Amino acid sequence: MYDITRIKGWPMPVLNELNQPHFDAMADGKVLVQHCPDCDTWLAPGAFVCENCGSTAVQWREASGRGEIYSYVVMHRTFDPAFEAMVPYNVCLIELAEGPRLLANVVGVANNDLTIGRAVQATFESVGEGLPLLKFKPG
Repeated sequence: MYDITRIKGWPMPVLNELNQPHFDAMADGKVLVQHCPDCDTWLAPGAFVCENCGSTAVQWREASGRGEIYSYVVMHRTFDPAFEAMVPYNVCLIELAEGPRLLANVVGVANNDLTIGRAVQATFESVGEGLPLLKFKPG
């Protein structure tokens, strides 16, 4: 069984040294991802070594928050009661302009209007007293 933290019924990520800066930056309206200065590769949050060159010199850097839909799925059923009121909802793989890919919802557009390659921009949503959630909107 997974250890899931819940705030007002919502499952929340368990924070640790590999993801804390990413979530802290969201509170300031920023998208923070990792970057390898040795080979100039941008990495998704949670990396402790560069997936390209193996360097351990990865650093946190602010990304533009712009990207495009790389892939998506529309969920018509849920496996967690916290999401039942949202069905159907989308889960999108967003490729940031800098390169890394992040999972998030796209808001402000109907699910049947989602398209691969659609330009999106980061937006943030607060869930109760919890962490802000990174989402994307058309842009």
